[in-house]
Amino acid sequence: MPRALILTEAPTAPEPIRLGLLAAGYSVIDEITEPQRLLKRASAIEPDIIVIATEAPSKHLFDALRVLYENAPCAVAVFTRDGSESNIEQAAACGVQAWETEGFSGERLPAQLAGARARFKLLRELRDALEEATGKLEERKLVDRAKGILMQSKRMSEHEAYAALRKLAMEKKLKMGAIAEQIINTAHLLA
Repeated sequence: MPRALILTEAPTAPEPIRLGLLAAGYSVIDEITEPQRLLKRASAIEPDIIVIATEAPSKHLFDALRVLYENAPCAVAVFTRDGSESNIEQAAACGVQAWETEGFSGERLPAQLAGARARFKLLRELRDALEEATGKLEERKLVDRAKGILMQSKRMSEHEAYAALRKLAMEKKLKMGAIAEQIINTAHLLA
């Protein structure tokens, strides 16, 4: 059963939201009213989705969402009457997957929440893939710099320098990027 954390900003009443979530097959693991507590509670209970109900989001809410997105991202669905483009863009930048302005409807709720969770999963996979690709690119740059250092200082060919890096990485049971970084750091010390 998916787990939900509810955040309501006054004057929205949490009861219809809680009942709608329960009817949609979610367990409500906590309900809070202060955006400042969002990161602490979400980190502690790790919900599958955070459902936020507000007439118009406050600056404190956007600040809390930004901190949450940077430190403990999870699926977020906001139910509000505010349809302003600037707030929608700000919410998207804070990691909100669903911004619903037509109210909290029991019959549409399961699809709305499933959509938010699916978008979060997809964005998380894309973010992870980007981080992996960036890491590989950075490692490749380090290896190329280390090869250059070996080629210049040891008068090796590019192939020989690469083979030397690879052999050292296997002997030390480290990634080539780590070995390359050590070579670069040593070259800087000796320069």
